[in-house]
Amino acid sequence: MTFEWIGLAAFILGCVGLAAGRGFSLVLFLVSTLLGAASAAILTVIGGANLPPAHLLLGFLFLLALSSPWRGVMAEAIAWPRPGFWLFVTVAYGVVTAVFMPRLFANATYVYTFARTDYGTGLLLVPLGPVSGNITQTIYFVGDLLAYCVVTALACDDRGKIWVAKGLIVCGFANLAFAGLDYLTFFTGTADYLAFMRNAPYRILDTAEVIGIKRLVGSFPEASAFAGATLCLFAFTLTLWLEGYRSRLVAPLAALLLLALVASTSTTAYAGLALYLAFVYAASVLRLVFGTVTRMRVAFLIYAPVAFALLGCIVAIDDRSATFVGDALQQLVFLKGATASAAERATWNAQALTNFAETYGLGVGIGSARASNVAVAVLANLGIIGTITYGLFLVNTLTMPARDPAPHLHGIRQAAASACIAMIFAGLLAGTTIDLGLTFFICAALAATPAAEPASARLPSAPEPEAETRLTASEVPA
Repeated sequence: MTFEWIGLAAFILGCVGLAAGRGFSLVLFLVSTLLGAASAAILTVIGGANLPPAHLLLGFLFLLALSSPWRGVMAEAIAWPRPGFWLFVTVAYGVVTAVFMPRLFANATYVYTFARTDYGTGLLLVPLGPVSGNITQTIYFVGDLLAYCVVTALACDDRGKIWVAKGLIVCGFANLAFAGLDYLTFFTGTADYLAFMRNAPYRILDTAEVIGIKRLVGSFPEASAFAGATLCLFAFTLTLWLEGYRSRLVAPLAALLLLALVASTSTTAYAGLALYLAFVYAASVLRLVFGTVTRMRVAFLIYAPVAFALLGCIVAIDDRSATFVGDALQQLVFLKGATASAAERATWNAQALTNFAETYGLGVGIGSARASNVAVAVLANLGIIGTITYGLFLVNTLTMPARDPAPHLHGIRQAAASACIAMIFAGLLAGTTIDLGLTFFICAALAATPAAEPASARLPSAPEPEAETRLTASEVPA
């Protein structure tokens, strides 16, 4: 194993987090999920796999959650009938598929998988068989389950939910800061200064340009990954504003994240944003018709179409702006399906569906096949059984009834569910594996964590961590 400098920094901060308590540790962990192009260590024992800083810090967060106030809650997170039960079943079945399916169906079908050759690492069409991806992708998926359980435990009370919300808000500002650094170092020729956080063992597309504009990647390896993370944070902050939670802070943050999505020049950003905003608008209309609606949602319903129409008029008036926007939409959206990249991705999906059929619906095992759509990837890798259990987890998470005692807690859980929906849209557009990312499972845990019980059963609000560690697991709300 080769340890990197950023891994050493993460290790030291993780140790500090154990002493500082859950608030600092949660925020630190959430911010670390933005380091998509960073490597804390290279695991040479399993084919040079990458250990991201977020997964290293997840280990420290798990150690913190093992203390008495939260240990029992982690187990309850995957108990029937909680949504986490179906995630546990999916992961358990996925581990079985990763071990047995590549051997059971060896050479029975061809799969697109990452392989290392004399010319570098690439996605190749090879006969099905055990590969290092079976190990690494399974580890990442188990890590997702662990993150879900840990965040469920640490956010089991009101203060925990607020800390996770604060962490995601900090992530929004940090993501913008990384985007600014990406632009600054590109135009000043100082991109090498960011090498410490772009040290992962795969291709970093930080200099790509489209229609004469630098593609915004921030702290991620390429624009699509940046777009997916930014869409998640935009969805979270927008919904917080719509629910009236810390509006003066989250409203400008959501606006800046929206600008970052536009500046990313990513098809995932544009298509995902369109799908997400259409969903939010339709959901807001339904809430207006059938239930209570906040003042901010009414304003959104009224002014969003007006703003969109006004922006269209401004662009149409200026010929140069109209030409530029038209060219951008043609290249990045309307003609995207005719590009070589789109044809290649369509081939991945077609082959993944072939894998599903040629394994009689059982799947080829986690990490065996890649696709360009998370739903197709799940079908190919996990088969019909894993697809059903994964789907049950998602449905149960997003339909978890909200019985929060305070409006701000309701708003936080609604924002987390909204962020999950945005990430599902991004995954359907460009997801190559079954893994929707740590941030998705963090938000899923926040959305599905039940409200705290009455005050007599809640964790006390005394200073952390001493007061909280005096409780037993039975005193923690389920």
